[in-house]
Amino acid sequence: MEVSTRFAIEDDLQTLAVYERQLACLSFPEDPILDLDYHYGKLLRALRAEPDGMVVLTLEEDVVGWLWMSTKVSLATRERYGVLRSIYVREDLRRQGLAKSLGQYCLRYFHSRGIHRVVAKIHHENPEAAGLLKVIGFELMHLTFEYTGPTREPGAAAARTASAAISGEVEPDEDVEEYEPGGDEVG
Repeated sequence: MEVSTRFAIEDDLQTLAVYERQLACLSFPEDPILDLDYHYGKLLRALRAEPDGMVVLTLEEDVVGWLWMSTKVSLATRERYGVLRSIYVREDLRRQGLAKSLGQYCLRYFHSRGIHRVVAKIHHENPEAAGLLKVIGFELMHLTFEYTGPTREPGAAAARTASAAISGEVEPDEDVEEYEPGGDEVG
């Protein structure tokens, strides 16, 4: 079995959207965005913005995993920093070091661009992602607490976010300091 890597292309995005939907279920178990069109549109915008920030793992011709990275600029300090947005390896190929290799690639990618701070956000009930991040050198820096009031309808925030992003009313990947569903996640 020979797994190889290459930069993602637009033809990969349908598969990557499915992977992102799976990651959304891990990252936002209470309110995942399941709409494949939303994920496809988000990935298409990201591919056009930073094409070398998307790397796929292939086995023969099949896309079996991927890495999504983006470069951001802090609004407060103007410092450039990296975001490890997603790492995914198909379930039957896990526990073989592929995700670790992708994570190490991520750190080299940003280092080669003079970026030495890389962030990743994960759900607190995802010990696999936390373990992977620790193995490749990340340290726990912040905890995010969230309050969901009694009037919130399940799925309402995700539906509004997806609808606004698809219609072009908002740019879903803006550099903000607040929590956003579907944001900088690692599954």
